[in-house]
Amino acid sequence: MAQGNTDGSRDAIRIEYAEATWDPIAGCTRKSAACRHCYAEALTAEASQPGMWGEGFADKGAGGASWTGKVEIQEDRLKLPLEWEKPSRIFVNSISDLFHESLASEVIDRVFAVMALAPQHIFQVLTKRPKVMQAYMADKAARARIESAMEALAGSPVKIAGWPLPNVWLGVTAENQKEADRRIPLLLQTPAALRWAAAEPLLEKVDFKVGTWLKADGAGPRLDWIVAGGETGAEGQKCHPDWARALRDQCAQGATPFFWTQWGEHIPSSGVAAPSDATAPVTFTRIGSGPASRELDGILHDAYPPKAGA
Repeated sequence: MAQGNTDGSRDAIRIEYAEATWDPIAGCTRKSAACRHCYAEALTAEASQPGMWGEGFADKGAGGASWTGKVEIQEDRLKLPLEWEKPSRIFVNSISDLFHESLASEVIDRVFAVMALAPQHIFQVLTKRPKVMQAYMADKAARARIESAMEALAGSPVKIAGWPLPNVWLGVTAENQKEADRRIPLLLQTPAALRWAAAEPLLEKVDFKVGTWLKADGAGPRLDWIVAGGETGAEGQKCHPDWARALRDQCAQGATPFFWTQWGEHIPSSGVAAPSDATAPVTFTRIGSGPASRELDGILHDAYPPKAGA
C-alpha cells in the first residue's frame, strides 16, 4: 500500500492509487490483523526523536515500534490541500485514521471542512472504524458544524453544496473475511458519495459477495471500487496468487473496478503468469525493500470508479 523513505518523512509515503497523501492527523492505535506489521507505526517511530513530527505519537524500543495512544490534529498540515490547485486524488491520513475513537467530532469537522473547500480534489478516506464513521456521517448536526468550520477557515460564511460531500470517497479495510463481514455492512449503511474497500494487506481469500456487496446492476448501496495488495514490510505475510485471482474475478462478475497495488514483501515466482494448478505449490521470491511487481497474471489492474455510487 505505502512506502516511506528512511528519513521518516510523511511526504515520502506513496499510495499506488493516489496522487498525493495528506496527513492532518498524527498518531493511531492497532485495531485488527491488518495492523500487525503497520508501516505507519514504524514510520512514526522513526520520527519520534525530540523536535521531529512523530515525537509523542510512537516509540521505538527494543521490541520495535509502538504507538503511544496519542492522536491529534496537525495544525501545520490541515490547510495543505487548499494550496494544491491541480485536481488530484488525495489519500487522507496515511499514518492515522480520521475516525479514530479518541478524536472529537469537532476535530473531524475541521478535516471535512477542508475537503469541502477543495472540491477540485477527490479525497480517499479509509478507516478500520466503520461504526464511528457511520455515526458521524448520519449525524444530522454534522453538516452545520462543518459549515461553521469552513467559515472559520475561509473567513466568510460558506455553505456545503451537497451532502454527503461528492468529492469524498469513504472506504474500509477488509484484510480477511472476519473484517469484511464486520465492516462492509456498516459501510453500506453509511451515507457516502462513493464506497470502497481495501483488501490490503490481503491476508486470506475473501468473499466479497457478488450480488450483495458487488452489484453489476448498481441497485442499492454497493461497493463502487475494490483495492487489494499484499503485505509490505520485512515481516510481511505471503499473499497467495489465488486469493488475488478470486478477488479480481469477483470484481469482474460484479462489474466493480479493481486495483491491484502490489504483491508486497514476497512475489510469487511461479504460477503468476497463468492461472495456477490447484495441486501445484507456489514458490515466492523475497524482494525486501525493492520495488514490487504490480502485475497479476501478467496484467496490470489499475481501474478507478467512473462515478459516485448510490
